Amino acid sequence: MKLTNLTRANEIGANSYWLDFGADGSVVLDSGMHPRIEGYSGTPLIDLIPKESLKAIFLTHAHHDHMGSMPILMRHQPQAPVFMTEGTHFLTTSLLHNSVEVMFKQKAEKGIPEFPLYTHKEIDRGIDRWWTCAIDRHWSLEGRPAQSEEPLTFKFHEAGHVLGSCAVELIHRGKRILYTGDINFKDQTLMKGAQLPEEGIDTLIIETTRGNHVSPPGFTREGEILRLAQGIEETFKNGGAVMIPAFALGKTQELLTSLHWLQRQNVIRKGTIYIGGLGRMLTLTYDKLCGRVRRSHPKLVMLEEIKHEIMDGRRLQGFRPRPGDIYLISSGMMTEKTLSNTLAQRLMADKRNSIFFVGYCDPDSPAGRLLATPKGERVCMDQSKDEDQPVNCRIDKFDMTAHAQREDILDYIVRLNPRVCLLVHGDPSASAWFQQELAVKRPEMQVILPPSGKAIEI
Repeated sequence: MKLTNLTRANEIGANSYWLDFGADGSVVLDSGMHPRIEGYSGTPLIDLIPKESLKAIFLTHAHHDHMGSMPILMRHQPQAPVFMTEGTHFLTTSLLHNSVEVMFKQKAEKGIPEFPLYTHKEIDRGIDRWWTCAIDRHWSLEGRPAQSEEPLTFKFHEAGHVLGSCAVELIHRGKRILYTGDINFKDQTLMKGAQLPEEGIDTLIIETTRGNHVSPPGFTREGEILRLAQGIEETFKNGGAVMIPAFALGKTQELLTSLHWLQRQNVIRKGTIYIGGLGRMLTLTYDKLCGRVRRSHPKLVMLEEIKHEIMDGRRLQGFRPRPGDIYLISSGMMTEKTLSNTLAQRLMADKRNSIFFVGYCDPDSPAGRLLATPKGERVCMDQSKDEDQPVNCRIDKFDMTAHAQREDILDYIVRLNPRVCLLVHGDPSASAWFQQELAVKRPEMQVILPPSGKAIEI
């Protein structure tokens, strides 16, 4: 097997990996879009793959950095089927169409000539080549149950990250290759933890997102939720409102459920929870599949049982935050011109309000700049206006990650003990931490940080 990292740099970017099995064919794992780079520069190195050569494309989950360039790859490989889970199928459809709208908007605002990189019609046509496959079953590359004589087959395993997320196991002539995608070994509020193979894997391709993050002693997700609840209740007692910028997929649904249970248990008072339109659309998919996927609270239909209202651009005009309400609004990075950015500017000046972050914030994003600004100082939330605004409200961060802690990933690699371990989807220092630890705990293991665009023979 030869593996080529199609991500343009070793970082959390446009994830994509090309595996070439010679005469038995080649496949691609994920086809993402860089979250901070616009245009074709933010896509994987798709042109390295000979045109019309792939046997299959695999999609682990519906986050943009894993599926955002898939229509481009499908255009390049029109013969290849795309395999995914049912949840990923529904979510990806909505999110790709939303991406087209975002690209049209950015083309008008920023004059990006390449946008849109694909169209609504291209997405709709491409869906005919999407195959949904059940977890923990053995499949052929033709989308039917695998036969023993086939040289290259696959299985999906629960990844525990977001609805529909899976790890991909490829079985090639008796050798087993596991690509984790994004994983979480511990249960979240809704999603159950990953269920991955515990033995027999020859080559492991694994994410390293949290390699830089050291968990404080005694840290638990449950304790972090209670700390968030305390912050919300303190804000309400001061007569303020709470804003939680969150990604529309995953974070919104996990937080919506957590807040619902905190209200039901009278840990926080019962106020209205506002969510954005995209968050609502994706939550509908969570509700639609609630009885068909492995998750906690399988009977909870969020949009029927949770008191919520929709916040959109029209409603935001002339809107003022109301004390005792919670605004769970995307985007998590508070990208300029988004609802979360605009609403944050209306909360920041009032010391009674709070803005609570629950996920990763790129330091160069508006969310990152706000998080780094001490109370009483000023920050620019929209660089096109070149205006600084006072930060008088409470700012805090809570670790509600959907990624596995680095200690859990390291423990899994050590237990699994593959012959070869490739470290991907992480900043260089994050991957380097795993490499150093494995050199001590598993010195016999071949540990590789695959460079961008270079084929590595396994």
